Order: sequence, then structure tokens, then C-alpha cells
Amino acid sequence: MDVVKSPIEDNHCTLCKETGVNLPATCHCIECNDYLCNDCKVAHSKIRSSRNHKIIHLGELSDEDIQQQLRSQQEIFCPIHKEKVIEYFCIQDQTAICHACTLMEHHGHKCESLSKAAEKVKKSLQENLSTLYPLIVSKELNINLLEREEKKVKDNEEETQTEVEKWATEMHKKIDKEKKRLKNEVQITMAAENKKILAAKDEAERSLATLKSTKDIGNRLIEYGNDAEVLLVHQQVMESTKQLTAQKQSVKSTLHLGVDYESTVNIRLTKNQTMDSLMVMPEYLMSFDAKTKMDKNHCFFTGITCLPSGDMFIIDSSNFLHGNNNLKMFDSKGVLKWNLPMGDQVPYNVAVTADNNLMVTKGDSSKVDIIDFRGKKVKSIASCVSRCESPSLAMKGDTVILTGSNKACVYICNKNLQARKIICSQQFKSPHYAALNHNYIIVSDYAHCVFIYSRSGDLLATYGTPGTPGDGPGKLNRPYGVCIDKYDKILIADHQNKKVHLISPRGEFVKFVLTKDELENCPLALAITPEGHLVVTMTNSLVKMFKYMAIF
Repeated sequence: MDVVKSPIEDNHCTLCKETGVNLPATCHCIECNDYLCNDCKVAHSKIRSSRNHKIIHLGELSDEDIQQQLRSQQEIFCPIHKEKVIEYFCIQDQTAICHACTLMEHHGHKCESLSKAAEKVKKSLQENLSTLYPLIVSKELNINLLEREEKKVKDNEEETQTEVEKWATEMHKKIDKEKKRLKNEVQITMAAENKKILAAKDEAERSLATLKSTKDIGNRLIEYGNDAEVLLVHQQVMESTKQLTAQKQSVKSTLHLGVDYESTVNIRLTKNQTMDSLMVMPEYLMSFDAKTKMDKNHCFFTGITCLPSGDMFIIDSSNFLHGNNNLKMFDSKGVLKWNLPMGDQVPYNVAVTADNNLMVTKGDSSKVDIIDFRGKKVKSIASCVSRCESPSLAMKGDTVILTGSNKACVYICNKNLQARKIICSQQFKSPHYAALNHNYIIVSDYAHCVFIYSRSGDLLATYGTPGTPGDGPGKLNRPYGVCIDKYDKILIADHQNKKVHLISPRGEFVKFVLTKDELENCPLALAITPEGHLVVTMTNSLVKMFKYMAIF
């Protein structure tokens, strides 16, 4: 590294120091690089050779331009010959050298003056630096744009924060309004209900008093009445007793209010009737033969789902060595709208997706087909479950349940069929059908059992005995389709027993909704219509619809 030295060592007059006198300098000559006192300044200005030199006061030395001029006057000394000033540039070694270097270390090398060499380097450096100009302009423009974007983001944040505050205020107002309305509705509804209860209680108390009075009269007549009184009065007592015993003694279930949280502020009261008040004798509504002229084989309807419009999609599968491998669409009256042959692929079950398409499982395939409501294939999705036998599915929102009769697991997936959780159990023999709603996951196992899980995959209850067939309440023989109604009650197609069971989410038997008297053949798949009716596919190609609950 070159040694740089400045001839300016302190702020005393340079010329006076040469005579042995130390006087404070008041100014500085740029060209001579000398500090000058006032007397020397006057003398310096009178000499012909220096009269035009630029002299500045010491206070101006801090100026940037002056500093640049001073730096240009600084002498650079040779790092090898310490007292020699750099004067030349060695072209061969590309380095600045002193006169002594030209005679020794760089003897015979081609050299040139510093000014000439510097001129060449400055030109090259200038050309090199000129390439930076468009980059600087571009970068300044980018910074400008980024600063604008930064302002936009900040402004947007402030606007959004204001909107959030505004929204929250409005929500609080709506919630307070809803709260007031609901509390008022509860008060009015329960006051009316309480009035009914008090009226019923008064009636019951009057009836009790009459019962006790009649009993007392009869007892006194038996104990104290003479023969004539007994014979004269006993007919009245017996008639009164007959009328009293004929009166219904049942107590009606009281109204129970709940809250249905439909949305953030759209809340309504629900009146939860008891199951007994909802039960009706099964009422046959309609049936239709889902076998068409295009079907060459016996139909085997393994899957069914209903739209809000009442239209039905039915899978006709050849999974059991018969069936036609078709997906069919029928309207609410059972009229065929279209039939989609699926070739050698073996469809098994169907569900409606959140974006209003159909999801169809296929046997021995690692993919599930997405089909629109016109019967056109949209795409296929790779499934987390491969090579399933009798692959079934159920869907609610973005959650999909996948099962397979040869898999001892049930898969809880997202809408892209990626497994969120896998339920494995030693009790699983052949998981067959699935159903789910906002609260429960239901899995039927071909080995005579139905499993009830929470949405998080925790086992809540079982119905039937795994591995042991039976007939009657709490017993199953080859259960097929399952579904959940709007009251959270579970319906099970008891295939071999030709029945449909209705059970509670706790796995408790409620009743047989349908028996072989209504079904006549073995039930396969189940679905609930928008009106709350039960649809059953049968082994004889029929699809039957029943009303099994009172609809409010």
C-alpha cells in the first residue's frame, strides 16, 4: 500500500518555521500548500510567481471543495523508498513507482508519467462508471415505486382497520338487537307455555279431588252404608269410577327451547319436540323402477344421494357380479333424466360436493371421479386410499369420509382427499358405508355392526355386535347404507333382515322404521330427501320413498 503524506503538518506559518520562528497561520495557499501568517500572506501576494495563487482563510478549510483541492495537492510517497515521492507508473507491473524504483526494482521496465497514466485510467474508469447510470436511474425508479406501494399498504391498513372497527360496531348493534328480540321471544313463548302448564295442573288437581272424593264415597258406602243405600247409590259410584278411569292420565311433553346459530347474527329459537311426538307410522309415498331399457344386467343400486331440488343420483354397480356400472339421475318423481355408463370402471357410491358437483368412488382405483350435474366428467382426484373393494364415501362441506370393505380403517379427508385423520380399529372387519353431519360420523361394518364417532374421530357408541349376526333391537345382519336425519337420528339398512333401524347418537334402539312388510326386499342404500322423507334402494331394482317422521 502506498504511503500518503501531507506537507501540512500543523497550523503554524510554513515560511516562518523555515527561519526558526513559530507564528500562527491565518490563511493557506492552495497552490503552494503552505500555511501563511499575515505578513507572509502580504509578501506572497507581491511576488510575481505567486501573486495569482489562491489563498484562503483557515475557517474555509472545512468547505468540501477546498478539501478536495487540498487532497489533490497531497504527495504520495513510495512504500519501498520512504522519502521518495511517487512520480511514474510502471506499465509492465501496473503500479505507481518513484524515481529510485526505475533504477532498481523496475529497471528496464516501460514507464510513463503519473499524469499520462492517470488520464488513461480516468477515461477507462469513466466508461465503466457510465454503465452504472441507467442502473442508478432504474433503482431510483424502483425505490420510488416501492415508496408508493409502501404508502398504499399503509393507507390500506388504516382504511381496513377503520372498516373493521365500523363492522365490529355494527355487529355489536345487531347482536344487542338480536339479544333483545330473542329474550323477548323466549319470555313470550315460555309465558304461554307456562300458562298451558298451569291450566293443565289446575285440571289435574280438580281431577285428583274428584278421584279422592269418589273413592271416599265408595269406601264409606261399603263400610257404613246399609243394604238399601248400597243398592241405591252403587250404580252412581260405579258409573263415576268408570268415567274417571277412562280419562287419559298422560302428561304432554313440555316445550323445550334451544338456539340455532345459523350465522353470526342470524339466530333463531328452535322448538325441540320429543321423539314420540315426531314418530308416525311409516307411510308409503312412492316407488319407481330404476332399471331402464339400457340396463342389460340385474341392477344393484349401491349408492344414492339427493339434491335440494329433489333430484336423485343413483349408482348401479357391478361390484357383486351383477349391475351395469352406471350413474343415473332421476327427478323427484322417479323420471330418468340421464344415464352415464362408466364402462369397465366399477362405481360404488356417490356424494354431492360443496361446489355442486358429484364425487364418485370406483372399486380397485386410487382415484375418485368428479362429475357435474349434467353427467359430464370434470376431473379425477387421486385418493389417499388405493385399491379399495366396495369403496364408499360421505361428504359434508369440505370433509370427506372414505371407507373400503378390504380396509380396516376409516379415512377422514379434506376435499382434495388428503387424509386429516385415519381411524383404525381391531373391531373393523369390513367398513362398508359412511354418513356424517356437523356432529357425527357413522360407519356401517358388513360384519354386523355400526360405529358412531365424533367429528374429531372419537368413538362414542356402537350398535350391533361385531362379528355376530342377529335379528331384533340392537342386532344387525349385514348392514349396508346409513344416513343421519335432521334430528341427529341414525337410520341403518339391515340388509339380510330386510329392516331399517332408527337409533339415537348414543347407539340406543328407537324403533324399526321399516320392516319386510313395507320393504319386501333387501335394502341397500339410504338417503334423506329435502322434505325429510326416507329413500331406500332395493335389490329388486325398486327405489321406495317413505314418510317416517312428522314434518313441521
